[in-house]
Amino acid sequence: MRFKTLLFSTLIAFSLPVIGQEKSDKFDFRSGAGISLLSSGDMRTFNYENEINYKLNQYFTTSASINLGRSNYGALETASFTQGNLNFYISPFKNNRRFDFRIGTGLTYYGISDAYQSAANYENGVLVDLDYSFDKRNSLGCNIIIENSYLLTNRVLIGLKIFSQPYLNGDINSGLLLKLGLKI
Repeated sequence: MRFKTLLFSTLIAFSLPVIGQEKSDKFDFRSGAGISLLSSGDMRTFNYENEINYKLNQYFTTSASINLGRSNYGALETASFTQGNLNFYISPFKNNRRFDFRIGTGLTYYGISDAYQSAANYENGVLVDLDYSFDKRNSLGCNIIIENSYLLTNRVLIGLKIFSQPYLNGDINSGLLLKLGLKI
């Protein structure tokens, strides 16, 4: 009995790479980097995104992505966030050629950490003590996206994404990403 289970498991394990080698025009992986204005423009943030897209048909695509952001420039000493996104795109001019212009919306959830100077003590005009405060929060929001991509080859693409993400807690993150992708 164990031998049959082991044989069956081995055959499945060796057949999975063959299934994974079949080329599908439905999936693509995109990685991007850019800048955004976090908390209504208070912080200039560097963003990095990894995204997987699934083409439903010539007009509709869905995606899931993970973003990381970090800033040391703005109203606070530092801010960093991690977010997950689930999006739905419409390509009004079809996405079956080299250019794919699409408009999207979806849900986003993020966790952010801020650090800022809360107090400073001076003696005779010399700084002797700094106190920092930390703020952590999570929120759900929505995505508003305009993206255009171009196929450089049959599998490699380049694109530009403009987005805005208003959150339920009052934060907003808006920015621009340059993306490189690969059809898988």
